[in-house]
Amino acid sequence: MSVLQLFYGLLASAVAGMAANVFVKGRLRPQGTGAGKTVFSASVGFCLSGFVFGSILMLCGSPVCAAVLTGIAVSALAVASNAKYAVLYEPLVFSDLFLLKYFIRHPCFYIFAISPVLRVGIAAGLIIMLTLLVMAMAYASLAGHVAGLMLAALFFVILLLFPVERMAPVPDVERDIVRFGLGGCLFIYWRRWRRQSRELLPPAHMEPLPAQPGEVIVIVQCESFADPQTLALHRNAVIPPMSGLEQARARASQYGSLNVSGFGAYTLRTEYAVLSGKTEEELGFRRFDPFLTALQNADQSLPSLLGRAGFRTIYMHPYDLHFGDRITVMPGMGFSETMGCESFGSGGSGTSVYVNDRELADKILYKISKNSDPLFLYAVSIENHGPWNGKGDPVACYLSHLENSDAMIGQLIEGLDQCQRPARLIVLGDHRPSIPGATSPEAGRDTPYVVVDFPSDQVVPVRSDIPPEALFRLALNRESVGNFISDVRSDLGGSGTSKL
Repeated sequence: MSVLQLFYGLLASAVAGMAANVFVKGRLRPQGTGAGKTVFSASVGFCLSGFVFGSILMLCGSPVCAAVLTGIAVSALAVASNAKYAVLYEPLVFSDLFLLKYFIRHPCFYIFAISPVLRVGIAAGLIIMLTLLVMAMAYASLAGHVAGLMLAALFFVILLLFPVERMAPVPDVERDIVRFGLGGCLFIYWRRWRRQSRELLPPAHMEPLPAQPGEVIVIVQCESFADPQTLALHRNAVIPPMSGLEQARARASQYGSLNVSGFGAYTLRTEYAVLSGKTEEELGFRRFDPFLTALQNADQSLPSLLGRAGFRTIYMHPYDLHFGDRITVMPGMGFSETMGCESFGSGGSGTSVYVNDRELADKILYKISKNSDPLFLYAVSIENHGPWNGKGDPVACYLSHLENSDAMIGQLIEGLDQCQRPARLIVLGDHRPSIPGATSPEAGRDTPYVVVDFPSDQVVPVRSDIPPEALFRLALNRESVGNFISDVRSDLGGSGTSKL
């Protein structure tokens, strides 16, 4: 192995990285910047390619093999980012790398979004990479491994010296992918997250109203729940009447659109916003997967605050609670009881592989009937999660499950009417569905939410479009929706909308 081989291998790795970035989707048009800034920004990608090249060289000992494997790795990263963007309209972000363990444990959540051609390509790429690695390791000299170690250490030190706070003061993925490349953006955002993750978020400075005897607060976060009239579906789609949603809106103290940021996925982002009351601006780089740092401010979360106000707190999700580490996060945030898939029957029926939303409503009402003390119950539905493979038409399959979600709302209203207890029901959609060729964020990202109080007096429903973290306050303060609306308006600087 010669120095010239090392140089050419490093150069080839850097060129492969730059070439892959050209094809990454989800990039804004580059803005005019000075030549110095452009070179400085590009240096991040070069150093990252050098670190990857050195790390692989340290393992295999062959510059040629290390350059080829680095090229395959950066190309695979770009392909993965584009595949994600095609479904979720968001490029790859650093927190997606933490999801790899869930991809392995819960492949049904992700595999439907990967085309058969891409699946074959992934398998072939892995076989090629492993074959090259084994062959290189069999014939490489010790000098190659040592050179790789030295290169990896050198570029790692250089990467640590970049002033990431000034390079990316706030998250802006589309802009920063252009400036630093996909790999550079992943690295810088990870560095920013690492530093912010050690900082405590500002306290809520709110205390809930004391629990009334027998009071019930139910929040149902409904998977892929949207008003089908807003999805801009094709003309042949048979839109369900959504009678449960319309009944809830007619009886609501407050209803409107929930301005969620995600599309097609990231239930955890909406869930954390409701449970914590934190805005994306407050979260900073933690916004991409707030569950990774959810326990830092756990004593200020909704279940913790309501628990101190006298409520029994229950979390219910008919799926494996290891997903998103809910099995640890939810008790840590103050839920005294957690119920996962083991608390339900065998689950799916018909075209769904998940627990039916009607069964979820039955379980919610059962828990209410068995708890006479004040109760806060947060439920996350799962039936309407993709894939929507039934009936040969994904749109028709989605709408059939949406009907069950709508029926769940009617069940809950009827059940809370019958229990004759002071109650507040909040139902929200976590994000819109991503059905390739049928839905896109161009039609909007918002989902519906409703707030219904029991017993129901004659109320004039208030329409207000709010962010998901505003529901945190609606659960804490149940005395007056009108007062809440004025508070939200002032917090949002007048950006909320309302009408009677």
